[in-house]
Amino acid sequence: MPSRRKRPCCICHVWFFPDNRVGGRQHTCGSPDCQRQRRRKMQVAWRARNPDYFSGRRIQARMVGDLPPSPPAQPGRSSPPTPFAPPTLSPPTSSRPPAPLRLRAPLNQLPWDIAQSEFGAQGADFIGIMAGLLLRQAQSEIAAYHVEITAVTEGLRPPGAQSSIPSVAYLPGSGVEAESHATGISST
Repeated sequence: MPSRRKRPCCICHVWFFPDNRVGGRQHTCGSPDCQRQRRRKMQVAWRARNPDYFSGRRIQARMVGDLPPSPPAQPGRSSPPTPFAPPTLSPPTSSRPPAPLRLRAPLNQLPWDIAQSEFGAQGADFIGIMAGLLLRQAQSEIAAYHVEITAVTEGLRPPGAQSSIPSVAYLPGSGVEAESHATGISST
């Protein structure tokens, strides 16, 4: 019989007795909140270790298309359960290719249906995902640089500064200084 030793929960830090069936592998107490948070942390860590898993799986799943119907069961016999077969790189069974991959702007402005007809659905999906990755990387690198234009703005006045030279309408002798005076007071 395994020894029952208390250990602290890695989320709430409350001491608990691990389940005998799990033993040293149990890291959280029995609280559903702690288990949910631990699960969330583990999923984030897994996604960080396997960043390309879901994009590759989406490409493969789009290529599978509709699965052929299973043969009808014979009366009086129970058909064995069919195991789940992961998507393969086989061509789709339907004659119609899958819809083009939906991408964010500006990549959604490209003719992905033409790329799909030229490179195939899987090739177009790969190019679209790679273009999205390059776009995100370029945008993150551009955002890292703080744009500072001091050479152009050094000679300019701040936007609130007023000009000391009056406009032509206010010059003496122009004949219109009384009608368009800035204060709105006429000279009469």
